[in-house]
Amino acid sequence: MSIAPSIQARPSPIPLREQQRRATRARIVDAALAVFERRGMAAATIEEILGAAGISRATFYAHFTGKPDVGRAILADMWERGTGLYVRFAELPDWSRRSIRGWLAEVGAAWRVHNDGMRTLLREMLAEISADSSAHEAAFVAALIGDGARWSAFTSDEARRRAQLLIFQLERAMMAVHIQGWETDFEGLLDTLADIWVATLRSEGA
Repeated sequence: MSIAPSIQARPSPIPLREQQRRATRARIVDAALAVFERRGMAAATIEEILGAAGISRATFYAHFTGKPDVGRAILADMWERGTGLYVRFAELPDWSRRSIRGWLAEVGAAWRVHNDGMRTLLREMLAEISADSSAHEAAFVAALIGDGARWSAFTSDEARRRAQLLIFQLERAMMAVHIQGWETDFEGLLDTLADIWVATLRSEGA
């Protein structure tokens, strides 16, 4: 008896117009962040963003309503990248110190991107970030735990609690270094964080 091979549905290709729309939006966001790095968000002007992006005013307003809207888009991208990093943790081959330390280095590198622009943005949009943080942190926890297989030594409540505490600590440390200017040996900080993560992820019976 022959069995017909299963056919996996392929995602529909993104239409060219939509690809162009996304590319233009990304160019505006990158240009705005570069301008914010140089001038600060409050002092930056729409004209400076237009010049940096190489677009017209009409094109800008086809995507955004103004600077605050661009700022929110940058923050949305930041939250999305953060979730992606925690998904990467869930995909690690193991919870060895080496794997965790390597992943923490990825997190540190991600925070270094557009450091000055993000520092300005986070300071000027702190209230909005605080209002949105709970929902995004819940997404971080879900991404970190993944399918939960490696967390089976803990109850579901304990797994979420440990994941939440690790995320709180890591995000606070990255914020202190990259946004608030905490001067510390960064590689040493990653080593310390790796030790804490390894200890927290180890069950008492392990």
